Amino acid sequence: MSKDRYGFDGLSLSSIRPGTTVLLAGPAHAGTRDLGLRLLSRPADEGAIVVTTNRRSRRIADDSERVGLSLSRESAAILDCVGDEDESVPARVLSVSGPSDLTGIGMRYSDVYRTFAREDTDHVRTGLFSLSTLLSFGDLKTVSRFVHTLVGRIDAVDGLGVLLIDPAIHDDRTVSTLSQFCSGRIDVRDGDDGPELRARGLPDQPRDWRPFDPTTDRAE
Repeated sequence: MSKDRYGFDGLSLSSIRPGTTVLLAGPAHAGTRDLGLRLLSRPADEGAIVVTTNRRSRRIADDSERVGLSLSRESAAILDCVGDEDESVPARVLSVSGPSDLTGIGMRYSDVYRTFAREDTDHVRTGLFSLSTLLSFGDLKTVSRFVHTLVGRIDAVDGLGVLLIDPAIHDDRTVSTLSQFCSGRIDVRDGDDGPELRARGLPDQPRDWRPFDPTTDRAE
């Protein structure tokens, strides 16, 4: 079943067409991760998959609750590259041996997506937090192949992808290379009065810097 758009309640962003993957670029202290989790917030008929490369699933679940991303075993999964499966987390938790195991991440992702599809959850938002961790364990060529494959899967199933990166710790070539696989980019910075965002390469999105709150939007 086709889907019209993916919307974002409470954020000053327009809806995005299915099959889009966004590179979310910004420093951790500016609320970039929290914004990424908010972009995964969804209506009841959509699913969410979070690939966490540097925080345990319990921490991601707590962060999700704080920013308003609801988790349930029926429609949310966390691929944990740091810890083991955690029965206390209100989502399906699938462990991966580590952030260097890109094959394992891909296999786990395919497994959980097929499970969602069998249970009639056809529209899925995927967040990868973060590319910076993957790059610390692997070279750009290897990570680029993985990103290309993941973006292709998201596009093929009319999903939505959000890939987090901290551009301050990578050179311009690295960020530019990974950007090429994505449909567009959302930049985050720490403004004078708090976090700000702007979009690049995405139709009908704010190109100027706009304030946002990681938990409740206050943008004009």
